[in-house]
Amino acid sequence: MKENKRQMKKLLELGLTEREAKVYIVLLGKKSFTIRELQDLAIIPRTKIYEVLHKLMARGFCTEYFVGRIKYYEVVEPKVALQRIVDELNDDYQSELEKKMDLISKLGGMLNPVYEKNKDVVSPLDFVQVFRDPEQIQKKYLQAIQETKFDFLTFNKGPYVCENPRRLKQQENEEAKLIKRGVVCRNIYEEHELKTHNWLLRYLKHLAPLGQQAKVTTSLPIKMVVCDERTVIFPLLQTIGGSNNITMIFIEHHELAVACKILFNMIWENSKPIE
Repeated sequence: MKENKRQMKKLLELGLTEREAKVYIVLLGKKSFTIRELQDLAIIPRTKIYEVLHKLMARGFCTEYFVGRIKYYEVVEPKVALQRIVDELNDDYQSELEKKMDLISKLGGMLNPVYEKNKDVVSPLDFVQVFRDPEQIQKKYLQAIQETKFDFLTFNKGPYVCENPRRLKQQENEEAKLIKRGVVCRNIYEEHELKTHNWLLRYLKHLAPLGQQAKVTTSLPIKMVVCDERTVIFPLLQTIGGSNNITMIFIEHHELAVACKILFNMIWENSKPIE
Protein backbone atom coordinates (compact mmCIF):
# COMPACT_ATOMS: atom_id res chain seq x y z
CA MET A 1 0.00 0.00 0.00
CA LYS A 2 2.84 2.37 0.92
CA GLU A 3 4.64 1.45 -2.30
CA ASN A 4 1.47 2.20 -4.28
CA LYS A 5 1.35 5.69 -2.73
CA ARG A 6 4.94 6.37 -3.79
CA GLN A 7 4.17 5.14 -7.31
CA MET A 8 1.04 7.30 -7.43
CA LYS A 9 3.00 10.38 -6.38
CA LYS A 10 5.62 9.87 -9.10
CA LEU A 11 3.01 9.23 -11.80
CA LEU A 12 1.16 12.39 -10.79
CA GLU A 13 4.43 14.33 -10.99
CA LEU A 14 4.85 12.92 -14.48
CA GLY A 15 1.54 14.46 -15.54
CA LEU A 16 -0.98 11.64 -15.17
CA THR A 17 -4.31 12.35 -13.46
CA GLU A 18 -5.15 10.53 -10.24
CA ARG A 19 -7.56 8.18 -12.05
CA GLU A 20 -5.05 7.44 -14.81
CA ALA A 21 -2.39 6.65 -12.21
CA LYS A 22 -4.75 4.34 -10.30
CA VAL A 23 -5.72 2.39 -13.43
CA TYR A 24 -2.11 2.13 -14.59
CA ILE A 25 -0.98 0.74 -11.20
CA VAL A 26 -3.83 -1.82 -11.34
CA LEU A 27 -2.83 -2.82 -14.89
CA LEU A 28 0.65 -3.64 -13.60
CA GLY A 29 -0.91 -6.33 -11.38
CA LYS A 30 -1.31 -9.01 -14.09
CA LYS A 31 -1.15 -9.59 -17.84
CA SER A 32 -4.65 -8.38 -18.77
CA PHE A 33 -7.93 -7.10 -17.34
CA THR A 34 -11.52 -6.66 -18.41
CA ILE A 35 -13.33 -3.35 -18.02
CA ARG A 36 -15.27 -4.67 -15.04
CA GLU A 37 -12.12 -5.83 -13.26
CA LEU A 38 -10.41 -2.47 -13.73
CA GLN A 39 -13.50 -0.60 -12.61
CA ASP A 40 -13.78 -2.62 -9.41
CA LEU A 41 -10.08 -2.63 -8.53
CA ALA A 42 -9.45 1.04 -9.30
CA ILE A 43 -12.81 2.09 -7.80
CA ILE A 44 -13.69 4.28 -10.77
CA PRO A 45 -17.27 4.78 -12.11
CA ARG A 46 -18.06 2.84 -15.30
CA THR A 47 -18.85 6.10 -17.11
CA LYS A 48 -15.29 7.30 -16.46
CA ILE A 49 -13.25 4.10 -16.89
CA TYR A 50 -13.51 4.20 -20.70
CA GLU A 51 -12.33 7.81 -20.80
CA VAL A 52 -9.34 6.97 -18.58
CA LEU A 53 -8.38 3.93 -20.67
CA HIS A 54 -8.59 5.88 -23.92
CA LYS A 55 -6.21 8.49 -22.51
CA LEU A 56 -3.77 5.83 -21.30
CA MET A 57 -3.84 4.13 -24.72
CA ALA A 58 -3.31 7.48 -26.45
CA ARG A 59 -0.21 8.04 -24.33
CA GLY A 60 1.08 4.51 -24.95
CA PHE A 61 0.60 3.16 -21.42
CA CYS A 62 -1.70 0.27 -22.35
CA THR A 63 -3.28 -1.56 -25.31
CA GLU A 64 -6.63 -3.27 -25.89
CA TYR A 65 -7.53 -6.50 -27.68
CA PHE A 66 -10.51 -8.85 -28.03
CA VAL A 67 -10.93 -12.48 -27.15
CA GLY A 68 -14.23 -13.36 -28.78
CA ARG A 69 -16.58 -10.58 -27.79
CA ILE A 70 -14.74 -9.68 -24.55
CA LYS A 71 -12.40 -6.68 -24.55
CA TYR A 72 -9.15 -6.91 -22.57
CA TYR A 73 -6.61 -4.30 -21.58
CA GLU A 74 -2.91 -4.99 -21.17
CA VAL A 75 -0.23 -2.76 -19.71
CA VAL A 76 2.73 -1.69 -21.87
CA GLU A 77 6.16 -2.38 -20.40
CA PRO A 78 6.95 0.63 -18.14
CA LYS A 79 10.37 1.34 -19.70
CA VAL A 80 8.77 1.58 -23.14
CA ALA A 81 5.79 3.66 -21.93
CA LEU A 82 7.96 6.07 -19.93
CA GLN A 83 10.37 6.53 -22.84
CA ARG A 84 7.42 7.65 -24.94
CA ILE A 85 6.78 10.40 -22.40
CA VAL A 86 10.42 11.49 -22.68
CA ASP A 87 10.07 11.53 -26.47
CA GLU A 88 6.87 13.57 -26.21
CA LEU A 89 8.52 16.09 -23.89
CA ASN A 90 11.50 16.37 -26.22
CA ASP A 91 9.23 16.93 -29.23
CA ASP A 92 7.25 19.57 -27.31
CA TYR A 93 10.48 21.24 -26.20
CA GLN A 94 11.87 21.32 -29.75
CA SER A 95 8.60 22.68 -31.08
CA GLU A 96 8.48 25.39 -28.40
CA LEU A 97 12.16 26.23 -28.95
CA GLU A 98 11.58 26.66 -32.70
CA LYS A 99 8.63 28.96 -32.00
CA LYS A 100 10.71 31.07 -29.57
CA MET A 101 13.65 31.25 -32.01
CA ASP A 102 11.32 32.38 -34.78
CA LEU A 103 9.83 35.02 -32.43
CA ILE A 104 13.32 36.21 -31.40
CA SER A 105 14.34 36.50 -35.05
CA LYS A 106 11.26 38.58 -35.88
CA LEU A 107 11.69 40.77 -32.80
CA GLY A 108 15.34 41.34 -33.66
CA GLY A 109 14.29 42.53 -37.11
CA MET A 110 11.77 44.91 -35.55
CA LEU A 111 13.86 46.26 -32.65
CA ASN A 112 17.35 46.52 -34.16
CA PRO A 113 16.46 49.43 -36.50
CA VAL A 114 15.17 51.35 -33.46
CA TYR A 115 18.42 50.65 -31.61
CA GLU A 116 20.60 51.66 -34.58
CA LYS A 117 18.62 54.87 -35.02
CA ASN A 118 18.97 55.95 -31.38
CA LYS A 119 22.26 54.43 -30.17
CA ASP A 120 24.21 57.66 -30.74
CA VAL A 121 21.73 59.85 -28.87
CA VAL A 122 23.59 60.94 -25.73
CA SER A 123 21.80 61.58 -22.45
CA PRO A 124 23.42 63.67 -19.69
CA LEU A 125 22.86 60.70 -17.41
CA ASP A 126 25.34 58.74 -19.52
CA PHE A 127 28.26 60.71 -18.08
CA VAL A 128 26.91 62.23 -14.85
CA GLN A 129 26.43 60.28 -11.62
CA VAL A 130 25.17 61.78 -8.36
CA PHE A 131 25.67 60.23 -4.92
CA ARG A 132 24.49 61.38 -1.48
CA ASP A 133 25.24 58.39 0.74
CA PRO A 134 28.76 58.66 2.30
CA GLU A 135 29.49 54.95 1.78
CA GLN A 136 28.50 55.13 -1.89
CA ILE A 137 30.58 58.29 -2.31
CA GLN A 138 33.56 56.55 -0.73
CA LYS A 139 33.20 53.49 -2.96
CA LYS A 140 32.93 55.58 -6.14
CA TYR A 141 35.83 57.82 -5.10
CA LEU A 142 38.11 54.85 -4.44
CA GLN A 143 37.13 53.42 -7.83
CA ALA A 144 38.10 56.73 -9.49
CA ILE A 145 41.54 56.59 -7.82
CA GLN A 146 42.03 52.96 -8.88
CA GLU A 147 41.19 53.77 -12.51
CA THR A 148 43.52 56.81 -12.74
CA LYS A 149 46.57 56.18 -14.94
CA PHE A 150 48.37 59.51 -15.53
CA ASP A 151 47.58 62.39 -13.19
CA PHE A 152 45.44 62.96 -10.13
CA LEU A 153 44.70 66.57 -9.14
CA THR A 154 42.78 67.80 -6.11
CA PHE A 155 41.52 71.02 -4.58
CA ASN A 156 41.58 69.64 -1.06
CA LYS A 157 39.03 71.26 1.23
CA GLY A 158 35.92 70.34 3.20
CA PRO A 159 33.37 68.93 3.40
CA TYR A 160 34.92 65.48 3.84
CA VAL A 161 33.55 61.94 3.79
CA CYS A 162 36.85 60.60 5.14
CA GLU A 163 36.50 62.04 8.65
CA ASN A 164 35.62 58.45 9.46
CA PRO A 165 38.97 56.73 10.36
CA ARG A 166 38.16 53.67 8.24
CA ARG A 167 37.38 55.73 5.15
CA LEU A 168 40.46 57.90 5.72
CA LYS A 169 42.68 54.80 5.84
CA GLN A 170 41.09 53.42 2.66
CA GLN A 171 41.75 56.69 0.80
CA GLU A 172 45.29 56.89 2.13
CA ASN A 173 46.06 53.33 1.00
CA GLU A 174 44.61 53.85 -2.47
CA GLU A 175 46.47 57.12 -3.00
CA ALA A 176 49.72 55.44 -1.89
CA LYS A 177 49.16 52.71 -4.48
CA LEU A 178 48.39 55.43 -7.05
CA ILE A 179 51.75 57.12 -6.45
CA LYS A 180 53.59 53.78 -6.57
CA ARG A 181 52.02 53.14 -10.02
CA GLY A 182 53.79 56.27 -11.24
CA VAL A 183 50.73 58.51 -11.39
CA VAL A 184 51.47 62.23 -10.88
CA CYS A 185 49.59 63.22 -7.74
CA ARG A 186 49.24 66.95 -7.01
CA ASN A 187 47.17 68.35 -4.16
CA ILE A 188 46.41 71.92 -3.13
CA TYR A 189 45.32 72.49 0.47
CA GLU A 190 43.82 75.49 2.24
CA GLU A 191 45.99 76.88 5.05
CA HIS A 192 43.26 77.00 7.67
CA GLU A 193 42.20 73.40 6.82
CA LEU A 194 45.65 72.07 7.72
CA LYS A 195 45.52 74.01 11.00
CA THR A 196 41.98 72.91 11.83
CA HIS A 197 42.17 69.20 10.91
CA ASN A 198 45.07 67.36 12.57
CA TRP A 199 44.18 64.16 10.70
CA LEU A 200 44.60 65.99 7.39
CA LEU A 201 48.12 67.10 8.31
CA ARG A 202 49.00 63.51 9.32
CA TYR A 203 47.59 62.31 5.99
CA LEU A 204 49.80 64.76 4.10
CA LYS A 205 52.92 63.87 6.11
CA HIS A 206 52.41 60.19 5.35
CA LEU A 207 51.95 60.61 1.59
CA ALA A 208 54.50 63.36 0.92
CA PRO A 209 57.56 61.04 1.35
CA LEU A 210 55.94 58.61 -1.12
CA GLY A 211 55.75 61.29 -3.81
CA GLN A 212 52.58 63.28 -3.32
CA GLN A 213 53.20 66.85 -4.50
CA ALA A 214 51.45 69.35 -2.27
CA LYS A 215 50.99 73.11 -2.09
CA VAL A 216 48.97 75.42 0.11
CA THR A 217 46.85 78.48 -0.63
CA THR A 218 44.67 80.88 1.33
CA SER A 219 41.41 79.87 -0.30
CA LEU A 220 40.16 77.44 -2.93
CA PRO A 221 37.04 78.15 -5.04
CA ILE A 222 35.64 74.66 -4.68
CA LYS A 223 36.56 71.14 -3.59
CA MET A 224 37.48 69.30 -6.79
CA VAL A 225 39.20 66.18 -8.12
CA VAL A 226 40.38 65.73 -11.73
CA CYS A 227 41.48 62.30 -13.00
CA ASP A 228 43.36 61.84 -16.30
CA GLU A 229 41.58 64.67 -18.16
CA ARG A 230 38.64 62.28 -18.06
CA THR A 231 36.73 62.47 -14.78
CA VAL A 232 35.83 65.45 -12.62
CA ILE A 233 34.43 65.13 -9.11
CA PHE A 234 32.60 68.01 -7.41
CA PRO A 235 31.36 67.52 -3.84
CA LEU A 236 28.74 70.20 -3.16
CA LEU A 237 27.09 71.23 0.08
CA GLN A 238 23.40 70.49 0.56
CA THR A 239 21.86 73.90 1.23
CA ILE A 240 18.23 72.79 1.56
CA GLY A 241 16.88 72.63 5.12
CA GLY A 242 20.20 73.57 6.69
CA SER A 243 21.66 70.10 6.15
CA ASN A 244 25.42 69.60 6.21
CA ASN A 245 25.24 66.50 4.04
CA ILE A 246 27.15 66.56 0.76
CA THR A 247 26.22 65.60 -2.75
CA MET A 248 29.06 64.13 -4.81
CA ILE A 249 28.85 64.60 -8.57
CA PHE A 250 31.03 62.40 -10.82
CA ILE A 251 31.28 63.64 -14.42
CA GLU A 252 32.93 61.68 -17.23
CA HIS A 253 33.65 64.48 -19.74
CA HIS A 254 36.98 65.18 -21.43
CA GLU A 255 36.44 68.87 -22.28
CA LEU A 256 35.21 69.69 -18.78
CA ALA A 257 38.16 67.79 -17.25
CA VAL A 258 40.63 69.74 -19.42
CA ALA A 259 39.03 73.07 -18.40
CA CYS A 260 39.22 72.09 -14.72
CA LYS A 261 42.85 71.08 -15.17
CA ILE A 262 43.63 74.54 -16.58
CA LEU A 263 42.01 76.10 -13.50
CA PHE A 264 44.00 73.76 -11.25
CA ASN A 265 47.31 74.65 -12.94
CA MET A 266 46.61 78.39 -12.59
CA ILE A 267 46.04 78.07 -8.84
CA TRP A 268 48.93 75.61 -8.51
CA GLU A 269 51.33 78.19 -9.97
CA ASN A 270 50.16 80.78 -7.45
CA SER A 271 50.23 78.47 -4.42
CA LYS A 272 53.09 78.01 -1.95
CA PRO A 273 55.03 74.78 -1.30
CA ILE A 274 54.28 73.23 2.07
CA GLU A 275 57.25 73.49 4.39
